[in-house]
Amino acid sequence: MNLKYKRRYESLKRSVKSYLLENASLTDEICRLQAELSVTRSQRLYLIERLMFHEGLEKSSNGRASVSNGKVEPSESPLGGVKKNKPVAVHKKPNEEKPKNVTIVRKKKPMFPMNLNNVLLHSLGEIISVNQNFHTESWIYPVGYVATRIYAHPKDPRKKCVFTCKILNNAGIPQFQIIPDNDLDGVFFGESANTCHMELLNSIQRSPSVKVKIPFDVQGEVFFGLSNQKTQSLLMMDPGFQHCTNFKGFAVQNVQSLNSASLSFETLQGFLS
Repeated sequence: MNLKYKRRYESLKRSVKSYLLENASLTDEICRLQAELSVTRSQRLYLIERLMFHEGLEKSSNGRASVSNGKVEPSESPLGGVKKNKPVAVHKKPNEEKPKNVTIVRKKKPMFPMNLNNVLLHSLGEIISVNQNFHTESWIYPVGYVATRIYAHPKDPRKKCVFTCKILNNAGIPQFQIIPDNDLDGVFFGESANTCHMELLNSIQRSPSVKVKIPFDVQGEVFFGLSNQKTQSLLMMDPGFQHCTNFKGFAVQNVQSLNSASLSFETLQGFLS
């Protein structure tokens, strides 16, 4: 009997030793992946900041034919030459007057991503005018809207974090999402932009590193970038804009509110220091 239990004891010792070695190797692999993930996140944050800075510059339309005074200007060919337009014969009536000079203005197609100072707009989305849940008297919520901005990390407010703001269609009801950088477990979502923004601010306030009461003011639409004049101008160009029956006019944006602790990372650091 003693020999039997001794063999079992030795087998258990070998199993425990094997599990300890396996656990140690898994721990080392997790530490290595976390280090790589941290470096990748810092690089992504740096690239987002650079992109937000450079995308604000207007891009020139080189290589395209421009229209001025009703005439098409010659454009350069890919080989460096100039393409000549073939003359077109125009038959005039005897008593027809000479037309006046007319300047044709082309509407430039917006290029994304678009830098809106503190927000980077990736997709404007589409206005659903037939559903009154997607617009109010002061705001329009286009489905498919995607924007990113930099703010404090909800778990460590002293660090910067890239947030992705989305507006989705959840069975006829708008769903707003604020997604921290590579943190799918910490997504803030709700049926209004203010709900998402309030949950984010509450998470920051509950952070162990925050020792004081921060005077947060909930500004969900501003955080999403919907109050920006460029965003509103693009929404006015959408075919469904004229059919939003409840909409009366965009709310006036308070410029000073952009520097509040609920929107500005730098202002928030002043309360944390």
